[in-house]
Amino acid sequence: MLQPEFNITQHESGVNILNNFKLLFNNKGQVHKKSGSENVWVYSLKGRSNLINYIIPFFNKYVICYSSKYNKEDYQRFVDILNTLNKSPINKKEFINLIKQVYELNPSSKGKKRKRTLQDVLDIIEEKT
Repeated sequence: MLQPEFNITQHESGVNILNNFKLLFNNKGQVHKKSGSENVWVYSLKGRSNLINYIIPFFNKYVICYSSKYNKEDYQRFVDILNTLNKSPINKKEFINLIKQVYELNPSSKGKKRKRTLQDVLDIIEEKT
């Protein structure tokens, strides 16, 4: 199953901002050093229900109303993906469609190389099902 994750990064001088996000979101998630970056810290919150219960309402109230049309469209696609994941069960065709959408929304994974290409993931799905 897909495990969505929300991350915020800050230089170590802003780690208090990350801790405040953790408090804001009912002490859910973790604050930790970013792997491979000595002076960078990350707040991360994982899981569909956490994103639906905490991140989506926060973005709806404080972020999206100030975003460009492009960002709003991507955000809505992300919300649609979360909602589809939240229904159960989803079939193989729906699952593959979600994987493709995730790769389209974030093709370069914020400049980092993905662990697996889209084709690798699709091949794994075919092998397992």
